[in-house]
Amino acid sequence: MPHLTTRDGARLHYLDVGRRAGPACVLLHGFGMHGALWLPVIAPLLVKQRFILPDLRGFGGSHGLRITTSNLIHQHADDVADLIEALGLEQVRLAGLSMGACTAMDYHARYGFGRVHSYLHIDQAPRILNGDDWSHGVLGPVQAERLADWGDLLQRLEVYRDLPFERLPGHLRQRFWGLLAEFLGFAFSQRGWRRAARLTRHDLLAKRLVPTTNWTVYLDSLRSYLRDGFDWRDSLKQMTQPMTVMIGGRSAMYPAEGQRLLGDLVPHARLIEFPKSGHVIPYEAPLRFVAEFDRFLRAA
Repeated sequence: MPHLTTRDGARLHYLDVGRRAGPACVLLHGFGMHGALWLPVIAPLLVKQRFILPDLRGFGGSHGLRITTSNLIHQHADDVADLIEALGLEQVRLAGLSMGACTAMDYHARYGFGRVHSYLHIDQAPRILNGDDWSHGVLGPVQAERLADWGDLLQRLEVYRDLPFERLPGHLRQRFWGLLAEFLGFAFSQRGWRRAARLTRHDLLAKRLVPTTNWTVYLDSLRSYLRDGFDWRDSLKQMTQPMTVMIGGRSAMYPAEGQRLLGDLVPHARLIEFPKSGHVIPYEAPLRFVAEFDRFLRAA
């Protein structure tokens, strides 16, 4: 398994798959996921495209890595910058889903896209928290209620930060899994996927699906979302590279109306709506996703 040594000495895991010749496509996964989860949906494209699939810090093969800066997304963007530099990637095709799209936007804001030929943005609003001039952030109209509940759990768990997950009070572990299942439920619109997400309410099964060796990474992720807010609207106006935006028409994670406003920020962006899909488009609309992804790569 290849690893990259980042600027702070961490060993970040990634996969390098597909056709070796030609430019690479770097794919950034969402919260709670890992790079290998791209493999089933990109399998038809492996014969003609090289893909780099990093496990973002705290997830997958990089689960054991600590967040060493005060801002989760900044650190993920730093890691992507280190990845592109270390592998000598020039004119990459960059794609991000959800948290991965946040990482891509932050990389663009802080490093520019001088080494990015084109960008695929999958179901993510340009601002996370709602405010006076924005009402399309994460979870849309129920954001205040749900984030208040998650923030309360964050505060209650903080005092146990130095303990292994198994030594947390049982009622807090159960609440943790319940809120995680709720979060995953927002990611899907189709009944079968939503039922599968609810299985993470059960402690024994959940621990097989979501590693807890470094369980505090989930606290750090939540804290960063609640505290840092993130707003990439101004930097997106400076986007000059070709950009494709995939929008889940039934996304409860990020309402479609807010994502459509990306067309105002980046007028040359190509917006593609998947009317029957929720947030996780590659899994709820895999056939059309692969077709549109292939079109994005061929245009690049």
